[in-house]
Amino acid sequence: MLLNHLIQSLRQPDHWLYGSWLDTAIRYRRMRLGLLWLLVPTAVYIWGIGGFLASMQPGLDASRFLAHVALGFAVFRMVSAVMTDSTSVFSGFQYFIYDGHLRLTDYILRNLARSFYYFLLSLPLVLAAAIASPDFTPGGLPLATLGLAVVLVNLFSFSVLLGLAGARYPDLGELMGSVMMAAFLVTPVVWYPAAVPADSTAGLLMRANPFHHLLVAVRAPLLGETIDPASWLYLPILTVAGLAAAALAYRGCARRVAAWL
Repeated sequence: MLLNHLIQSLRQPDHWLYGSWLDTAIRYRRMRLGLLWLLVPTAVYIWGIGGFLASMQPGLDASRFLAHVALGFAVFRMVSAVMTDSTSVFSGFQYFIYDGHLRLTDYILRNLARSFYYFLLSLPLVLAAAIASPDFTPGGLPLATLGLAVVLVNLFSFSVLLGLAGARYPDLGELMGSVMMAAFLVTPVVWYPAAVPADSTAGLLMRANPFHHLLVAVRAPLLGETIDPASWLYLPILTVAGLAAAALAYRGCARRVAAWL
């Protein structure tokens, strides 16, 4: 059922593809800088927070660290936005769902596409920081692109599960905000994975954290960072298990969403 609806949504992208762009453009159209405001958080985080943290660590190569932070922040920001917004994705389109003309996957893809636009619009600054690093590896772009595809597939699965759970339990949105704040601390966005011993509690938490492996899949190929062999096993299992769980949940709960709302 999920696969069938997803294929139909991909064949008819007029609602989610165009609608997600309108969500982005309308939000900033009355501002003087318009969509350029989307670059401000990225710039502040990379050269503001990243630069401040780099200055606190004597002997640290700032250009390498800023590239690490830039790619990590861009990916984690997209992941966090999708995870948080997914909990209310159906309630936000309640009356459209009552109308019954669109599939639930249209709303999932609309939410995912909106966050992906933010990611794409931040890329000029992210790539500027990455290229400034002596570790930047252009040859890693194909593998990083594949890693980004894996991230998007997993975000789709997470969105289905969280969307259905959020329709049933509206309080989930409040909880997810706190969960993502905690996830940020155990995900190597502003610190290096090598800084945490593998046999320590923090190391175990980091390696059990799916966001760490998703982030590494995009960042490591571009910066020549070593990919933990565990990630090569973790990511396929996470992707397959996530899709299976999403398909089962969608099959059993999709018809109840309208009643839950």
